[in-house]
Amino acid sequence: MLQNIWRYIVGTVRFFLFDFGPGQLLTVLRTKAATLEVRLPQVPHPLVIRPTKPDVLVLWQTFGLSQCAVPLPQAPKLILDAGANIGCTAVFLANTYPHARIVAVEPDVNNAALARKNCATYPQVEIVEGAVWPRPVMLEIENPTDESWAFRMRERPRDGDGSGMRGMTIDELSKGAPIDLLKVDIEGGEKQLFTEETQWLSRVGAMLVELHGAECTRAVANAAASSGFKSLPPQGEYVVYAR
Repeated sequence: MLQNIWRYIVGTVRFFLFDFGPGQLLTVLRTKAATLEVRLPQVPHPLVIRPTKPDVLVLWQTFGLSQCAVPLPQAPKLILDAGANIGCTAVFLANTYPHARIVAVEPDVNNAALARKNCATYPQVEIVEGAVWPRPVMLEIENPTDESWAFRMRERPRDGDGSGMRGMTIDELSKGAPIDLLKVDIEGGEKQLFTEETQWLSRVGAMLVELHGAECTRAVANAAASSGFKSLPPQGEYVVYAR
């Protein structure tokens, strides 16, 4: 616990004083542009963000706290990022594991557009506009007026107008291949994902999962335990499981 607190403090201070720095933070606060480019020393190419608190916090969590830095037993071949937001995790993982294929899935149109820009220089990253779901059904955003990083998905009524986006299964996205690392940040959708049609779990080596409430926590913990995963110390907002 003390080690995690110290890591949090050091990562935060380093990020806002040195890596991101007061100058870029001031630019974010002052700009009237819809988007702007920022630079981080650990990323070889500039990143495009919106001058908003959520986007800056995503940078801080990903690059300041390195909360997706999970030790893997071997170099990964396939990484699946469910809930890619503006592509920061995909960029972090692409720089950490340059030979891995990364499939990053994001339901929000604007987030996905920024993710494509941020990952454009990484040919091993594929941005998929859609949502990870246990079944291939049509979905809609349940809370469209909330911040884009907090969107929750739900299945559309069968008598709906046919709009929305298609839910994509883990099997479909991975094409049945082993998944060395699965990151899940889908704002409560993990309850359905880890309780329905979970045969894909046998092909996953390690997982980072952000939990949203007691029901989601139980669903993920039960599915992980029954599939032979061991719980590791948490990384920031993520619980960590590995074989």
